[in-house]
Amino acid sequence: MLLQFSLTLGGLLMCAGDIVALAGLLTWQQRAPDPGTRRRRLLAGVMPLSTVLLLLLLGLLFSLMVLWSPEGATILADL
Repeated sequence: MLLQFSLTLGGLLMCAGDIVALAGLLTWQQRAPDPGTRRRRLLAGVMPLSTVLLLLLLGLLFSLMVLWSPEGATILADL
């Protein structure tokens, strides 16, 4: 049970960090000096990195749901 709580806390901290990283990425894109640079940052930086960050967020949330499912303790014991 303590392992479930510690993994949950770590997962929630990673989710919060992921959201902060997304906010920083969007802020970086919006602070470009001209529209051409903003578009370049959007296509070359924001889109690929936000895709990775959102996939990480989705995976973390799925892992937390599996961890707290009725079979979660069994799955955790098998690891």
